[in-house]
Amino acid sequence: MNKQLKSAIFYHENKELNKAKNIYEEIFKNKIGLEKKELEILYVNYANILFLENSFEKSISYYKKALKLNNLAPVTYFNLGVAYLQLNILKEAIESFNKAITFRSDYLSAFVNLGVCYKRLENYELALQTYKKAALLNPNDTDVIFNYSNTLYNLDRFNEAIKGFKKVIFLDNTHYKAYYSLGIAYLNLGKYSDALFCYEKAIELKPDYADAHFAKSNILLLYGDYKRGFEEYEYRWEAKNELKKISYGIPTYDGEDLTNKSILIQQEQGFGDNIQFIRFLSLLLQKGAKKVYCAVKEELKIVFENSFEQVKFVSNNTTLENVDYFCSLITLAKVFDIRVNNLIINEPYLKPLIIKKEFLNKEFNYHIAFVWQGNKEHKNDKNRSINIRYFKQLFKEFPNIAFYSLQLNEKENFSDYDNIFDYSNFISNFNDTAQIVERMNLIISIDSSLVHLCGALNKKTWLVLPFVPDFRWMIDTSISPWYSSLKLYRQDETKNYSKVFKKIKNDLQKEINKY
Repeated sequence: MNKQLKSAIFYHENKELNKAKNIYEEIFKNKIGLEKKELEILYVNYANILFLENSFEKSISYYKKALKLNNLAPVTYFNLGVAYLQLNILKEAIESFNKAITFRSDYLSAFVNLGVCYKRLENYELALQTYKKAALLNPNDTDVIFNYSNTLYNLDRFNEAIKGFKKVIFLDNTHYKAYYSLGIAYLNLGKYSDALFCYEKAIELKPDYADAHFAKSNILLLYGDYKRGFEEYEYRWEAKNELKKISYGIPTYDGEDLTNKSILIQQEQGFGDNIQFIRFLSLLLQKGAKKVYCAVKEELKIVFENSFEQVKFVSNNTTLENVDYFCSLITLAKVFDIRVNNLIINEPYLKPLIIKKEFLNKEFNYHIAFVWQGNKEHKNDKNRSINIRYFKQLFKEFPNIAFYSLQLNEKENFSDYDNIFDYSNFISNFNDTAQIVERMNLIISIDSSLVHLCGALNKKTWLVLPFVPDFRWMIDTSISPWYSSLKLYRQDETKNYSKVFKKIKNDLQKEINKY
Protein backbone atom coordinates (compact mmCIF):
# COMPACT_ATOMS: atom_id res chain seq x y z
CA MET A 1 0.00 0.00 0.00
CA ASN A 2 1.14 3.55 -0.72
CA LYS A 3 3.15 4.89 2.26
CA GLN A 4 1.31 8.22 2.49
CA LEU A 5 -2.07 6.52 2.34
CA LYS A 6 -0.95 3.99 4.94
CA SER A 7 0.19 6.83 7.24
CA ALA A 8 -3.13 8.65 6.77
CA ILE A 9 -5.08 5.51 7.60
CA PHE A 10 -3.01 5.10 10.78
CA TYR A 11 -3.91 8.62 11.94
CA HIS A 12 -7.52 8.09 10.88
CA GLU A 13 -7.87 4.89 12.90
CA ASN A 14 -6.32 6.63 15.93
CA LYS A 15 -8.85 9.50 15.73
CA GLU A 16 -6.28 12.09 14.63
CA LEU A 17 -8.56 13.23 11.88
CA ASN A 18 -6.91 16.56 11.02
CA LYS A 19 -3.59 14.85 10.35
CA ALA A 20 -5.31 12.18 8.30
CA LYS A 21 -7.28 14.74 6.32
CA ASN A 22 -4.16 16.78 5.53
CA ILE A 23 -2.41 13.71 4.11
CA TYR A 24 -5.50 12.71 2.10
CA GLU A 25 -5.61 16.21 0.59
CA GLU A 26 -1.86 16.13 -0.12
CA ILE A 27 -2.37 12.89 -2.06
CA PHE A 28 -5.14 14.58 -4.10
CA LYS A 29 -2.99 17.66 -4.68
CA ASN A 30 0.09 15.80 -5.82
CA LYS A 31 -1.97 13.37 -7.92
CA ILE A 32 -0.07 10.46 -6.48
CA GLY A 33 -0.78 7.32 -8.42
CA LEU A 34 -2.78 4.76 -6.50
CA GLU A 35 -4.17 1.39 -7.32
CA LYS A 36 -7.95 1.12 -7.78
CA LYS A 37 -8.53 -0.35 -4.30
CA GLU A 38 -6.30 2.27 -2.67
CA LEU A 39 -8.12 5.06 -4.47
CA GLU A 40 -11.47 3.68 -3.29
CA ILE A 41 -10.20 3.67 0.32
CA LEU A 42 -8.95 7.23 -0.10
CA TYR A 43 -12.33 8.50 -1.37
CA VAL A 44 -14.32 6.69 1.34
CA ASN A 45 -12.07 7.75 4.22
CA TYR A 46 -11.96 11.36 3.07
CA ALA A 47 -15.74 11.35 2.66
CA ASN A 48 -16.13 9.97 6.19
CA ILE A 49 -14.11 12.85 7.63
CA LEU A 50 -16.14 15.38 5.62
CA PHE A 51 -19.30 13.76 7.00
CA LEU A 52 -18.05 14.18 10.57
CA GLU A 53 -17.40 17.85 9.78
CA ASN A 54 -21.04 18.15 8.64
CA SER A 55 -19.88 18.78 5.07
CA PHE A 56 -22.52 16.39 3.80
CA GLU A 57 -22.69 17.60 0.18
CA LYS A 58 -18.94 17.23 -0.24
CA SER A 59 -18.97 13.83 1.42
CA ILE A 60 -21.63 12.68 -1.04
CA SER A 61 -19.44 13.59 -4.00
CA TYR A 62 -16.57 11.47 -2.66
CA TYR A 63 -18.81 8.51 -1.77
CA LYS A 64 -20.00 8.61 -5.38
CA LYS A 65 -16.41 8.65 -6.64
CA ALA A 66 -15.73 5.55 -4.55
CA LEU A 67 -18.83 3.81 -5.91
CA LYS A 68 -17.70 4.43 -9.48
CA LEU A 69 -14.66 2.37 -8.62
CA ASN A 70 -16.64 -0.29 -6.76
CA ASN A 71 -20.41 -0.35 -7.14
CA LEU A 72 -20.78 -3.46 -4.99
CA ALA A 73 -19.83 -1.82 -1.66
CA PRO A 74 -22.75 -1.96 0.80
CA VAL A 75 -21.03 0.15 3.49
CA THR A 76 -20.35 2.97 1.03
CA TYR A 77 -23.97 2.89 -0.15
CA PHE A 78 -25.03 3.01 3.51
CA ASN A 79 -22.78 6.00 4.27
CA LEU A 80 -24.05 7.75 1.16
CA GLY A 81 -27.62 7.14 2.31
CA VAL A 82 -26.91 8.59 5.75
CA ALA A 83 -25.37 11.71 4.16
CA TYR A 84 -28.48 12.16 1.99
CA LEU A 85 -30.63 11.62 5.07
CA GLN A 86 -28.76 14.39 6.90
CA LEU A 87 -29.69 16.72 4.04
CA ASN A 88 -33.26 15.35 4.02
CA ILE A 89 -32.83 14.26 0.39
CA LEU A 90 -35.04 11.28 0.98
CA LYS A 91 -35.49 9.76 -2.47
CA GLU A 92 -31.72 9.36 -2.93
CA ALA A 93 -31.32 8.19 0.67
CA ILE A 94 -33.91 5.45 0.12
CA GLU A 95 -32.18 4.33 -3.09
CA SER A 96 -28.82 4.18 -1.30
CA PHE A 97 -30.12 2.17 1.68
CA ASN A 98 -31.91 -0.24 -0.66
CA LYS A 99 -28.67 -0.71 -2.60
CA ALA A 100 -26.84 -1.48 0.64
CA ILE A 101 -29.50 -4.06 1.55
CA THR A 102 -29.30 -5.58 -1.93
CA PHE A 103 -25.64 -6.41 -1.38
CA ARG A 104 -26.03 -7.26 2.32
CA SER A 105 -29.47 -8.63 3.17
CA ASP A 106 -28.73 -8.63 6.91
CA TYR A 107 -27.66 -4.95 7.04
CA LEU A 108 -29.58 -3.97 10.18
CA SER A 109 -28.53 -0.29 10.26
CA ALA A 110 -29.61 0.13 6.65
CA PHE A 111 -33.10 -1.19 7.48
CA VAL A 112 -33.35 1.16 10.49
CA ASN A 113 -32.36 4.23 8.47
CA LEU A 114 -34.60 3.20 5.59
CA GLY A 115 -37.46 3.15 8.07
CA VAL A 116 -36.49 6.67 9.20
CA CYS A 117 -36.79 7.84 5.58
CA TYR A 118 -40.29 6.40 5.23
CA LYS A 119 -41.31 7.98 8.55
CA ARG A 120 -40.15 11.40 7.37
CA LEU A 121 -42.27 10.90 4.27
CA GLU A 122 -45.13 9.99 6.64
CA ASN A 123 -45.41 6.63 4.93
CA TYR A 124 -45.83 4.93 8.27
CA GLU A 125 -47.09 1.61 6.93
CA LEU A 126 -44.00 1.18 4.79
CA ALA A 127 -41.81 2.24 7.71
CA LEU A 128 -43.53 -0.38 9.87
CA GLN A 129 -42.85 -3.10 7.30
CA THR A 130 -39.20 -2.05 7.17
CA TYR A 131 -38.79 -2.20 10.95
CA LYS A 132 -40.48 -5.62 10.99
CA LYS A 133 -37.80 -6.89 8.60
CA ALA A 134 -35.14 -5.38 10.86
CA ALA A 135 -36.69 -7.09 13.89
CA LEU A 136 -36.34 -10.46 12.17
CA LEU A 137 -32.59 -9.81 12.03
CA ASN A 138 -32.36 -8.88 15.72
CA PRO A 139 -35.58 -9.02 17.77
CA ASN A 140 -33.84 -7.51 20.82
CA ASP A 141 -32.18 -4.54 19.15
CA THR A 142 -33.40 -1.50 21.10
CA ASP A 143 -33.05 0.88 18.13
CA VAL A 144 -35.27 -1.34 16.03
CA ILE A 145 -37.89 -1.79 18.73
CA PHE A 146 -37.84 1.92 19.58
CA ASN A 147 -38.31 3.01 15.97
CA TYR A 148 -40.95 0.34 15.40
CA SER A 149 -42.86 1.54 18.48
CA ASN A 150 -42.64 5.17 17.42
CA THR A 151 -44.11 4.21 14.07
CA LEU A 152 -47.00 2.46 15.82
CA TYR A 153 -47.50 5.71 17.75
CA ASN A 154 -47.61 7.66 14.47
CA LEU A 155 -50.36 5.29 13.34
CA ASP A 156 -52.33 6.02 16.57
CA ARG A 157 -51.80 2.43 17.72
CA PHE A 158 -50.95 3.64 21.20
CA ASN A 159 -51.43 0.44 23.19
CA GLU A 160 -49.13 -1.47 20.85
CA ALA A 161 -46.60 1.35 20.99
CA ILE A 162 -46.66 1.23 24.79
CA LYS A 163 -45.78 -2.47 24.75
CA GLY A 164 -42.85 -1.73 22.48
CA PHE A 165 -41.50 1.14 24.58
CA LYS A 166 -41.78 -1.03 27.70
CA LYS A 167 -39.73 -3.72 25.96
CA VAL A 168 -37.03 -1.16 25.15
CA ILE A 169 -36.92 -0.12 28.80
CA PHE A 170 -36.80 -3.76 29.89
CA LEU A 171 -33.75 -4.28 27.66
CA ASP A 172 -32.19 -0.93 28.61
CA ASN A 173 -33.53 0.84 31.69
CA THR A 174 -31.36 3.90 30.93
CA HIS A 175 -33.14 4.58 27.62
CA TYR A 176 -34.51 8.04 28.50
CA LYS A 177 -36.04 8.54 25.05
CA ALA A 178 -38.11 5.38 25.50
CA TYR A 179 -39.46 6.73 28.81
CA TYR A 180 -40.33 10.03 27.11
CA SER A 181 -42.04 8.31 24.17
CA LEU A 182 -43.89 6.01 26.54
CA GLY A 183 -45.18 9.12 28.31
CA ILE A 184 -46.41 10.63 25.04
CA ALA A 185 -48.27 7.39 24.24
CA TYR A 186 -49.89 7.37 27.70
CA LEU A 187 -50.89 11.01 27.21
CA ASN A 188 -52.82 10.14 24.05
CA LEU A 189 -54.81 7.60 26.07
CA GLY A 190 -55.60 10.22 28.70
CA LYS A 191 -53.40 8.47 31.29
CA TYR A 192 -51.93 11.68 32.64
CA SER A 193 -50.35 10.36 35.84
CA ASP A 194 -48.62 7.56 33.93
CA ALA A 195 -47.36 10.10 31.39
CA LEU A 196 -46.04 12.36 34.14
CA PHE A 197 -44.21 9.45 35.79
CA CYS A 198 -42.51 8.61 32.47
CA TYR A 199 -41.45 12.19 31.81
CA GLU A 200 -39.96 12.42 35.30
CA LYS A 201 -38.07 9.14 34.76
CA ALA A 202 -36.66 10.53 31.51
CA ILE A 203 -35.55 13.69 33.34
CA GLU A 204 -34.04 11.61 36.14
CA LEU A 205 -31.92 9.81 33.52
CA LYS A 206 -31.13 12.98 31.58
CA PRO A 207 -31.71 16.12 33.70
CA ASP A 208 -31.29 18.52 30.76
CA TYR A 209 -33.76 16.67 28.51
CA ALA A 210 -35.77 19.66 27.29
CA ASP A 211 -38.43 17.63 25.45
CA ALA A 212 -39.35 15.79 28.67
CA HIS A 213 -39.38 19.00 30.73
CA PHE A 214 -41.68 20.68 28.19
CA ALA A 215 -43.97 17.64 28.07
CA LYS A 216 -44.01 17.58 31.87
CA SER A 217 -45.07 21.24 31.94
CA ASN A 218 -48.17 20.44 29.89
CA ILE A 219 -49.26 17.74 32.37
CA LEU A 220 -48.67 20.02 35.36
CA LEU A 221 -50.70 22.77 33.70
CA LEU A 222 -53.49 20.32 32.89
CA TYR A 223 -53.55 19.46 36.60
CA GLY A 224 -53.69 23.15 37.51
CA ASP A 225 -50.20 23.21 39.05
CA TYR A 226 -49.40 26.54 37.43
CA LYS A 227 -46.39 27.45 39.57
CA ARG A 228 -44.34 24.41 38.57
CA GLY A 229 -46.06 24.16 35.20
CA PHE A 230 -45.06 27.59 33.91
CA GLU A 231 -41.55 27.15 35.27
CA GLU A 232 -41.18 23.94 33.25
CA TYR A 233 -42.88 25.60 30.27
CA GLU A 234 -39.75 27.71 29.80
CA TYR A 235 -38.15 24.60 28.30
CA ARG A 236 -40.32 25.20 25.21
CA TRP A 237 -37.45 27.13 23.66
CA GLU A 238 -34.99 24.24 23.94
CA ALA A 239 -37.39 21.39 23.11
CA LYS A 240 -37.69 20.04 19.57
CA ASN A 241 -40.52 22.08 18.14
CA GLU A 242 -41.11 25.02 15.83
CA LEU A 243 -40.74 27.64 18.58
CA LYS A 244 -37.74 29.94 18.23
CA LYS A 245 -36.74 32.27 21.04
CA ILE A 246 -36.17 35.85 19.96
CA SER A 247 -33.37 37.79 21.62
CA TYR A 248 -33.07 41.57 21.52
CA GLY A 249 -29.77 41.70 23.37
CA ILE A 250 -31.31 43.38 26.43
CA PRO A 251 -31.96 42.01 29.95
CA THR A 252 -34.83 39.54 30.30
CA TYR A 253 -37.53 40.74 32.67
CA ASP A 254 -38.03 38.67 35.81
CA GLY A 255 -40.33 40.76 37.96
CA GLU A 256 -38.09 43.77 38.67
CA ASP A 257 -39.58 47.15 39.59
CA LEU A 258 -40.36 49.00 36.37
CA THR A 259 -40.57 52.54 37.71
CA ASN A 260 -39.10 54.83 35.04
CA LYS A 261 -38.22 51.74 32.98
CA SER A 262 -39.42 50.57 29.59
CA ILE A 263 -40.14 47.00 28.54
CA LEU A 264 -40.78 45.16 25.30
CA ILE A 265 -43.15 42.18 25.31
CA GLN A 266 -42.79 39.78 22.38
CA GLN A 267 -45.82 37.84 21.13
CA GLU A 268 -45.35 34.13 20.54
CA GLN A 269 -47.11 31.10 19.09
CA GLY A 270 -50.66 31.39 17.73
CA PHE A 271 -53.33 34.08 17.75
CA GLY A 272 -55.16 32.34 20.58
CA ASP A 273 -52.07 32.29 22.79
CA ASN A 274 -51.62 36.02 22.30
CA ILE A 275 -55.23 36.79 23.15
CA GLN A 276 -55.10 34.52 26.19
CA PHE A 277 -51.93 35.99 27.72
CA ILE A 278 -52.29 39.63 26.65
CA ARG A 279 -54.30 40.18 29.86
CA PHE A 280 -51.03 40.28 31.82
CA LEU A 281 -50.05 43.60 30.24
CA SER A 282 -52.24 45.25 32.86
CA LEU A 283 -49.99 43.79 35.57
CA LEU A 284 -46.96 45.35 33.89
CA LEU A 285 -48.66 48.73 33.94
CA GLN A 286 -49.30 48.26 37.65
CA LYS A 287 -45.55 47.80 38.08
CA GLY A 288 -45.11 51.45 37.17
CA ALA A 289 -43.53 50.95 33.75
CA LYS A 290 -42.67 54.20 32.00
CA LYS A 291 -43.41 52.59 28.66
CA VAL A 292 -44.72 49.17 27.64
CA TYR A 293 -44.16 48.05 24.06
CA CYS A 294 -45.72 44.89 22.70
CA ALA A 295 -44.77 43.26 19.40
CA VAL A 296 -47.84 41.57 17.90
CA LYS A 297 -49.18 40.24 14.63
CA GLU A 298 -50.96 42.78 12.43
CA GLU A 299 -54.31 40.95 12.61
CA LEU A 300 -54.48 41.62 16.37
CA LYS A 301 -53.30 45.21 16.45
CA ILE A 302 -56.57 47.11 16.22
CA VAL A 303 -58.41 45.23 18.96
CA PHE A 304 -55.34 45.24 21.23
CA GLU A 305 -54.70 48.96 20.71
CA ASN A 306 -58.30 49.76 21.55
CA SER A 307 -58.13 47.60 24.70
CA PHE A 308 -54.75 48.66 26.14
CA GLU A 309 -54.43 52.35 25.33
CA GLN A 310 -51.34 52.79 27.54
CA VAL A 311 -49.40 50.16 25.59
CA LYS A 312 -47.57 50.88 22.35
CA PHE A 313 -48.17 47.99 19.96
CA VAL A 314 -45.52 47.46 17.31
CA SER A 315 -44.92 44.94 14.55
CA ASN A 316 -42.77 41.85 14.94
CA ASN A 317 -39.02 42.46 14.50
CA THR A 318 -39.40 46.18 15.14
CA THR A 319 -36.10 47.67 16.33
CA LEU A 320 -36.54 49.80 19.45
CA GLU A 321 -33.96 51.94 21.23
CA ASN A 322 -33.67 52.69 24.95
CA VAL A 323 -35.67 49.66 26.08
CA ASP A 324 -34.60 48.37 29.50
CA TYR A 325 -36.19 44.90 29.56
CA PHE A 326 -37.52 42.24 27.25
CA CYS A 327 -39.95 39.38 27.99
CA SER A 328 -41.81 36.82 25.92
CA LEU A 329 -45.58 37.10 26.42
CA ILE A 330 -46.32 33.66 27.90
CA THR A 331 -43.34 33.96 30.26
CA LEU A 332 -45.30 36.69 32.08
CA ALA A 333 -47.39 33.90 33.64
CA LYS A 334 -44.25 32.62 35.38
CA VAL A 335 -42.98 36.10 36.23
CA PHE A 336 -46.23 37.07 37.96
CA ASP A 337 -46.64 33.66 39.65
CA ILE A 338 -50.03 33.12 38.03
CA ARG A 339 -52.24 30.51 39.69
CA VAL A 340 -55.65 29.06 38.85
CA ASN A 341 -57.37 31.41 41.32
CA ASN A 342 -55.93 34.70 39.99
CA LEU A 343 -56.41 34.40 36.23
CA ILE A 344 -59.56 36.41 35.65
CA ILE A 345 -58.52 40.02 35.14
CA ASN A 346 -61.28 42.59 34.60
CA GLU A 347 -63.45 40.69 32.14
CA PRO A 348 -63.96 41.63 29.43
CA TYR A 349 -60.35 42.70 28.98
CA LEU A 350 -60.69 43.18 25.23
CA LYS A 351 -63.01 45.64 23.56
CA PRO A 352 -63.31 46.02 19.80
CA LEU A 353 -63.19 49.30 17.97
CA ILE A 354 -66.82 49.38 16.86
CA ILE A 355 -67.50 50.42 13.31
CA LYS A 356 -71.21 50.75 12.80
CA LYS A 357 -72.37 47.71 10.85
CA GLU A 358 -75.51 45.63 11.07
CA PHE A 359 -74.53 41.99 11.05
CA LEU A 360 -77.62 40.18 12.26
CA ASN A 361 -80.35 38.68 10.13
CA LYS A 362 -83.45 40.21 11.69
CA GLU A 363 -85.69 37.37 10.60
CA PHE A 364 -84.30 35.37 13.53
CA ASN A 365 -84.39 36.00 17.27
CA TYR A 366 -81.42 33.86 18.29
CA HIS A 367 -77.97 34.07 16.71
CA ILE A 368 -75.03 31.65 16.94
CA ALA A 369 -71.57 32.00 15.42
CA PHE A 370 -69.55 28.84 14.84
CA VAL A 371 -66.19 27.46 13.68
CA TRP A 372 -65.39 23.80 13.01
CA GLN A 373 -61.84 23.84 11.58
CA GLY A 374 -58.60 25.16 13.08
CA ASN A 375 -55.27 25.90 11.46
CA LYS A 376 -54.36 22.77 9.50
CA GLU A 377 -50.68 23.35 10.27
CA HIS A 378 -51.34 22.95 14.00
CA LYS A 379 -49.72 19.78 15.35
CA ASN A 380 -52.96 18.61 16.98
CA ASP A 381 -55.37 19.73 14.29
CA LYS A 382 -56.52 16.21 13.42
CA ASN A 383 -57.92 15.91 16.95
CA ARG A 384 -59.26 19.39 17.63
CA SER A 385 -60.95 20.08 14.25
CA ILE A 386 -64.20 18.25 13.58
CA ASN A 387 -66.36 17.25 10.66
CA ILE A 388 -68.89 19.91 9.66
CA ARG A 389 -71.61 17.24 9.65
CA TYR A 390 -71.93 17.57 13.44
CA PHE A 391 -72.84 21.24 13.10
CA LYS A 392 -75.18 20.47 10.23
CA GLN A 393 -77.19 18.34 12.65
CA LEU A 394 -77.78 21.51 14.72
CA PHE A 395 -78.72 23.55 11.64
CA LYS A 396 -81.37 20.99 10.75
CA GLU A 397 -82.57 20.50 14.32
CA PHE A 398 -82.97 24.24 14.98
CA PRO A 399 -84.31 25.91 11.79
CA ASN A 400 -85.44 28.98 13.79
CA ILE A 401 -81.90 29.81 14.89
CA ALA A 402 -79.56 31.84 12.66
CA PHE A 403 -76.09 30.29 12.42
CA TYR A 404 -73.15 32.40 11.23
CA SER A 405 -70.00 30.74 9.88
CA LEU A 406 -66.83 32.59 10.87
CA GLN A 407 -64.67 29.86 9.36
CA LEU A 408 -61.68 31.16 7.45
CA ASN A 409 -59.77 29.29 4.72
CA GLU A 410 -62.28 26.45 4.61
CA LYS A 411 -65.36 26.83 2.42
CA GLU A 412 -68.48 24.70 2.81
CA ASN A 413 -71.67 24.59 0.79
CA PHE A 414 -74.62 25.62 2.99
CA SER A 415 -77.14 26.05 0.15
CA ASP A 416 -79.39 23.34 1.60
CA TYR A 417 -80.04 25.47 4.70
CA ASP A 418 -82.03 28.70 4.98
CA ASN A 419 -80.65 29.55 8.43
CA ILE A 420 -76.89 29.49 7.64
CA PHE A 421 -74.95 32.64 6.77
CA ASP A 422 -71.28 32.69 5.78
CA TYR A 423 -69.75 35.80 7.36
CA SER A 424 -66.12 34.91 6.71
CA ASN A 425 -65.94 37.53 3.93
CA PHE A 426 -66.53 40.25 6.52
CA ILE A 427 -63.35 39.30 8.39
CA SER A 428 -59.90 40.72 7.68
CA ASN A 429 -58.65 40.98 11.27
CA PHE A 430 -59.69 40.16 14.82
CA ASN A 431 -61.43 43.48 15.30
CA ASP A 432 -63.82 42.50 12.51
CA THR A 433 -64.44 39.14 14.19
CA ALA A 434 -64.97 40.82 17.55
CA GLN A 435 -67.64 43.13 16.12
CA ILE A 436 -69.60 40.15 14.81
CA VAL A 437 -69.16 38.17 18.02
CA GLU A 438 -70.39 41.05 20.16
CA ARG A 439 -73.79 40.78 18.49
CA MET A 440 -74.19 37.03 18.94
CA ASN A 441 -76.22 35.24 21.61
CA LEU A 442 -73.84 32.29 21.61
CA ILE A 443 -70.66 31.01 19.98
CA ILE A 444 -69.98 27.30 19.45
CA SER A 445 -66.47 26.44 18.39
CA ILE A 446 -63.63 23.96 18.38
CA ASP A 447 -60.42 24.94 20.23
CA SER A 448 -59.34 27.88 18.09
CA SER A 449 -58.37 31.54 18.41
CA LEU A 450 -62.07 32.43 18.15
CA VAL A 451 -62.69 30.86 21.57
CA HIS A 452 -59.98 33.00 23.17
CA LEU A 453 -61.37 36.12 21.53
CA CYS A 454 -64.89 35.31 22.77
CA GLY A 455 -63.60 34.59 26.28
CA ALA A 456 -61.66 37.86 26.36
CA LEU A 457 -64.85 39.64 25.26
CA ASN A 458 -66.80 37.77 27.97
CA LYS A 459 -69.22 36.33 25.42
CA LYS A 460 -71.14 33.12 26.10
CA THR A 461 -69.19 30.38 24.32
CA TRP A 462 -69.43 26.60 24.14
CA LEU A 463 -66.08 25.01 23.47
CA VAL A 464 -65.88 21.53 21.87
CA LEU A 465 -62.77 19.72 23.13
CA PRO A 466 -61.02 16.51 22.09
CA PHE A 467 -60.48 13.72 24.63
CA VAL A 468 -56.94 14.95 25.35
CA PRO A 469 -57.21 18.75 25.54
CA ASP A 470 -54.62 21.46 25.34
CA PHE A 471 -53.07 22.32 28.72
CA ARG A 472 -55.11 25.50 29.21
CA TRP A 473 -58.43 23.65 29.47
CA MET A 474 -57.38 21.36 32.32
CA ILE A 475 -59.25 18.08 32.92
CA ASP A 476 -62.51 16.92 34.53
CA THR A 477 -64.16 20.34 34.50
CA SER A 478 -66.79 22.05 32.35
CA ILE A 479 -65.60 25.56 33.23
CA SER A 480 -62.38 27.42 32.53
CA PRO A 481 -60.30 29.40 35.02
CA TRP A 482 -59.16 31.55 32.09
CA TYR A 483 -62.57 32.70 30.86
CA SER A 484 -65.73 32.76 33.00
CA SER A 485 -68.03 32.88 29.94
CA LEU A 486 -66.88 29.50 28.56
CA LYS A 487 -68.57 26.14 28.93
CA LEU A 488 -66.48 23.11 27.98
CA TYR A 489 -67.85 20.06 26.17
CA ARG A 490 -65.38 17.18 26.24
CA GLN A 491 -65.09 13.90 24.41
CA ASP A 492 -65.00 10.85 26.68
CA GLU A 493 -62.53 7.99 26.23
CA THR A 494 -64.46 6.78 23.17
CA LYS A 495 -63.34 9.97 21.38
CA ASN A 496 -66.86 10.21 20.01
CA TYR A 497 -68.17 13.63 18.93
CA SER A 498 -71.73 12.31 18.51
CA LYS A 499 -72.10 12.19 22.30
CA VAL A 500 -70.69 15.70 22.61
CA PHE A 501 -73.16 17.15 20.11
CA LYS A 502 -76.07 15.29 21.67
CA LYS A 503 -75.29 17.15 24.90
CA ILE A 504 -74.92 20.42 23.00
CA LYS A 505 -78.26 19.86 21.29
CA ASN A 506 -80.01 19.26 24.62
CA ASP A 507 -78.40 22.31 26.21
CA LEU A 508 -79.21 24.47 23.19
CA GLN A 509 -82.87 23.51 23.42
CA LYS A 510 -82.89 24.63 27.06
CA GLU A 511 -81.12 27.83 26.08
CA ILE A 512 -83.59 28.92 23.41
CA ASN A 513 -86.52 28.02 25.61
CA LYS A 514 -85.53 31.06 27.67
CA TYR A 515 -86.27 33.35 24.72
